[in-house]
Amino acid sequence: MGIFSFFKKSKENKSNLEPESKWKVEFNGTKIKITDYDGIESSIEISGIHQIIIETNDSGPWGTDVWWRILSSSGILSVPGGATGESEMLENFQRFPNFNNERLIEAMSSTENAEFIVWKNQ
Repeated sequence: MGIFSFFKKSKENKSNLEPESKWKVEFNGTKIKITDYDGIESSIEISGIHQIIIETNDSGPWGTDVWWRILSSSGILSVPGGATGESEMLENFQRFPNFNNERLIEAMSSTENAEFIVWKNQ
């Protein structure tokens, strides 16, 4: 065991360090399904989405400092940055007409308490 072995991340303790990855988000064609840290599932129809917001806060790096807020006619889904499936979710959102990648970049650069509208149904 070397002097710097304390700093190495193993796969076993990665989930302890990154609880956001225990959340799961899935697109199935017509719905987005979220499974949270406790295994509770929520879903919304993709066709019902009317706004996508990225909310940032100043709790990083120890807290969850990025949240996706997906607003629909049936409620709001919240997904933490770092959730399993987040990359695929983003790829799907970027196919929405007029998805604002500039606002996405602003949001991902933010360390402030702020909200960034990255898509709004026109």
